[in-house]
Amino acid sequence: MLGRFLEANRRASRYLEAHLPQARVNTQRIYQETVAEYMNARPRQVVVDVGGGKRCSFAHHRVPELGTKIVAVDVSAEELAVNTDVDEKHVADVTDGLPVGDEEADLVVSHSVLEHLTSVRPFVADTHRVLKPGGYTIHRFPSKLAPFSVANRLLPRDVSRRLLRALIPGSSGRLGFPAHYDSCTDHGMRRLLEEEGFEIVSSRVSYYQSDYFEFALPVYVVSALYEIVISALKLRPLAATVVVVARKSVAG
Repeated sequence: MLGRFLEANRRASRYLEAHLPQARVNTQRIYQETVAEYMNARPRQVVVDVGGGKRCSFAHHRVPELGTKIVAVDVSAEELAVNTDVDEKHVADVTDGLPVGDEEADLVVSHSVLEHLTSVRPFVADTHRVLKPGGYTIHRFPSKLAPFSVANRLLPRDVSRRLLRALIPGSSGRLGFPAHYDSCTDHGMRRLLEEEGFEIVSSRVSYYQSDYFEFALPVYVVSALYEIVISALKLRPLAATVVVVARKSVAG
């Protein structure tokens, strides 16, 4: 009975989602399309997919004739073992440095990785090291001031993981990992990148996060109204997710 009740709430929430302007800004799609654009801009590029895991979300955008090489880096050997989308795999903790030589990469990208790093600055500095002059780094991450991020920090880890498994189908093994959100705001990440020698090319935000609460329609409605207000006021620090693109200067 509980399952049917939750599913009814999800259906109603998804119906509302189709009519919410903030839900049309999909940073997951923006991230994939942005990486594809830069990846296919020149031939024979080396793309480092940080947190590559079981699959590479943008590999299917590769233009075969360009000879792009995708290198996946992840802490999990088990997940990398089943990744057939990439050309090279490295098991490594990026907080200890990227397993890439100086100025070997054209792109360093990540999706939902930065929030899990205890300190983002060493990773950004090492990204600058491995990128060729004029290379780009692209990241999608949740903002630490979004309500779901605040809840993730406040709830005990075991409680948050059980809630995720119970309320968000398919979240087991995907969500609920320890998150620190160091520098994980639009302004905070742009400032950090600039301090480490990058030029900001673009930064896009989405205020939509209500899908986390679609199992409870009243909560979903309150969350959606909150998003409408903060997006109308352009309160970027309160955005749900951010996609940032930064460039290493040609001078290095």
